[in-house]
This record gives sequence, structure tokens and C-alpha cells, in this order.
Amino acid sequence: MKQIFMLFLLFTSLFLSACNAKIESKQSSLSETNQSNSPEFIGYITKIENQRALVVSSFSKEINQTRKEFYDAVWVSNIPSDVKVGEIVHVWFEGELATSYPGQGKAAKVKIAEIKKPEKAILSPDEIIRKALTNKDISNVNILVVKEVNYDEKSAVWTLRYKSAMITDGSLEELTIQVPDR
Repeated sequence: MKQIFMLFLLFTSLFLSACNAKIESKQSSLSETNQSNSPEFIGYITKIENQRALVVSSFSKEINQTRKEFYDAVWVSNIPSDVKVGEIVHVWFEGELATSYPGQGKAAKVKIAEIKKPEKAILSPDEIIRKALTNKDISNVNILVVKEVNYDEKSAVWTLRYKSAMITDGSLEELTIQVPDR
């Protein structure tokens, strides 16, 4: 009886280790696939602190009937040292994301989106966002959603449309700030 029990344990452990090997190989090929395909998250970098960046989506989604406007935001660690506030980044994650708000995750890959400045403008959109953040009203926004950055070449003034994405019920108030192109 003892020998049968030992044989049963041996076969069970072999079976379980074979199952684990198959699961691990699928997971690694899945993560390789994710890194080569489209990014898992796209957004503006709105803060950089403690070797991580807060990346916030410009697109809202409805969670339920009371939360009609929700913006994804993630503190991304393992961020390249050359990224700047105001840039749009494409992020691929390594491992799991913490489900806090903002979320937290480690970047496996980060690509900075190229955004061309208007022909007659002196500053670029990311420079305008950094300049706007020197204003105390916008700098006090904890989770900044950049909705749009527009340049009016007649007046040489940029208009930045933004919202605060702090969790509240209902819709979020949209604000604007104008920044001269100098």
C-alpha cells in the first residue's frame, strides 16, 4: 500500500510539473507578443518624480451610470531618463499592473510619440504643456488630463484644454489656459 501511495505521489508531481512548464512557456511567448505588437497604454506624461512618470490617457471611458467619465492613469516605473513632461508616450508593461488609482506598473518598453509643431510656431506642444504647468491653477491638478493643445498662428497663442481626473461622480469640468508662443 505504501508503494502504491509513493507511486501515486511521483506521478502526480510529474504531471503537475509538466503542466507548469506548459503554462510558463505560453506566458513567456504571450509577453513577447505583447512587446512586439501595439502598446498597452498611450498617454501624456503629466508628472515625473522618484524615477517614475505619471502617464494619463486623453480618452475617457464610462465605468457605470454614475461614473460617465473616467480617465486611465498609471505611474510608470523603469521609464527612460530622456522622457519629459508633456510628451505622449506608448507604453508596454512588464508584469502586472497595480489596480490603485492611478495604477502602477513597470515599463518593459517606452516609445515617445513624435508630434510636429505647427510650421509658424516657436514652441512645440510638449513645451507648451511644461510652460502651462508653471501656472499655479494647472500645477495643482493631481491627475492632469490633457484634452487638446491647439495653436492659433494669427495670435501666436496656444490653447490647452484640460481636466482634473480625480475620481468624482458625474462629468469633469473642462478648463482652458492660453499660453503665448514665446
